[in-house]
Amino acid sequence: MPAEQFGERLRREREKAAMSLAQLADASGISKPYLVRLENEPSNPSLELLGRLAEALDVTVADLLGGPRYRVDQGELHVAPLLRAFADEQALSSAEVRTLASIKFRKGDEPRSTERWAYIYNSLRLSRGLDPDAETDEK
Repeated sequence: MPAEQFGERLRREREKAAMSLAQLADASGISKPYLVRLENEPSNPSLELLGRLAEALDVTVADLLGGPRYRVDQGELHVAPLLRAFADEQALSSAEVRTLASIKFRKGDEPRSTERWAYIYNSLRLSRGLDPDAETDEK
């Protein structure tokens, strides 16, 4: 795994989580300057550090390392084919796929296009900012 790719994935997951570097530093217990280095310079983080980042971002270590885009136990949660297509297209994390797959729709009202899954996904992401305790400052 080229180290540059890890930094890009870390930044992408942090931005997906709508977290600033300072927020990720607080959530993971990793210093902000070190996070900047991880995102911008070749690095070889320890498994312990990867676990802390994954937990803070609500993704898997595999998501950060570029493993399978998502893994959902088929016996546990059904992932509709259109949701799978949308998840692959957007490189969603396992946590994001689980969240979308867990939505209960009225019979006959399930999304019938990847565009509708995109609308639902974006609506959920945007709604985070409506919480009164959501921090909006980037740095």
